[in-house]
Amino acid sequence: MSDLSPAPTAAPAAPRTFRLGRWIVGTVLGESVGFLVPVTGFALADAAELSGWSAWLLLVAFGAGEGALLGLGQSLALRGGSAAVPVGGWVAATAGAASAAWAIGMLPSTLADLGVAIDWALPVTWVLVGIGGLVLLASIPLAQWPVLAAAGVPRAWRWVPLGMAAWLAGLPFTFAPSPIVDAGTPAPVVFALFAASGVLMAVTMALVTGFGLRRMLRG
Repeated sequence: MSDLSPAPTAAPAAPRTFRLGRWIVGTVLGESVGFLVPVTGFALADAAELSGWSAWLLLVAFGAGEGALLGLGQSLALRGGSAAVPVGGWVAATAGAASAAWAIGMLPSTLADLGVAIDWALPVTWVLVGIGGLVLLASIPLAQWPVLAAAGVPRAWRWVPLGMAAWLAGLPFTFAPSPIVDAGTPAPVVFALFAASGVLMAVTMALVTGFGLRRMLRG
């Protein structure tokens, strides 16, 4: 008598776990190359003698380019793992948030170019700066959070404070070249200094978010 029972079906392959090294490489490459986009924007604004809102708009637009490359590097690093996200959604969220971050970050210098006096002795000034700083730090992780949540990452809200801590640790590197460059510094030197600062920022941010995300995925 023949056996008519259905043949056993193969169990679906479990998704690969989060790969820390891949995340670090993708994030560092994406942010390091991406940071050169607004650096180029600064050079173009200077060459075109743009100031005020014209320079602000240019940097906001170029900031979106930085975010897009960072998002691309991160989303490709997550492919095939337990935190895989749609590339298009992650890139769009990161690009839009980076543009918003640049919009906030460029406001003080833009207002100064327009001759708007900022009274740093007023408590309200520091309150506004503090709020702006928190919004700037939260912009990218806050935009990425829903994408991670939709991908099934447990308690994805933790990505927001984690991302804020990572950017808080990494962003100071971007200000490091400012005290040592001036109008007489050769353009290649300025470009190299800011490129190096971008790499340091990217490495710091990649390490903090990488170890944090790995912990998140463990529950």
